[in-house]
Amino acid sequence: MNSLAKRLKEAMEDARVKQVDIARAAGIKPPSVADWLTGRTKNIRGANLVSVARFLNVSEAWLADGKLPKERSLDSDWPFPRIPKERFESLSESQRRGIEEWVAKQVDAYLESEIPKGPSHNEAA
Repeated sequence: MNSLAKRLKEAMEDARVKQVDIARAAGIKPPSVADWLTGRTKNIRGANLVSVARFLNVSEAWLADGKLPKERSLDSDWPFPRIPKERFESLSESQRRGIEEWVAKQVDAYLESEIPKGPSHNEAA
């Protein structure tokens, strides 16, 4: 893929995000994102490149120059590889807490369903 605009559009489609989402996540103005998407600005540099690539869950090298691999290397302390950590962190504290509580309940329910029912090994039959 030979242009920043094409790579950015592809990554946005894959991540299902809009221009305004990128602007918020990277702390930049929406017209800057529009300039990248129209090809008016031909490259993203520095902190903006890192922020946008992380938010879209693509490698900086791919976004900047089209160098493969497209995918980011996994963050070993982040348990959800399909959800960029930066997207989660861009949520409000209240939203993050709600998601964490929901995940905790799902994990508990799953673990409880995996525990064998019936008498324990220590009980007499």
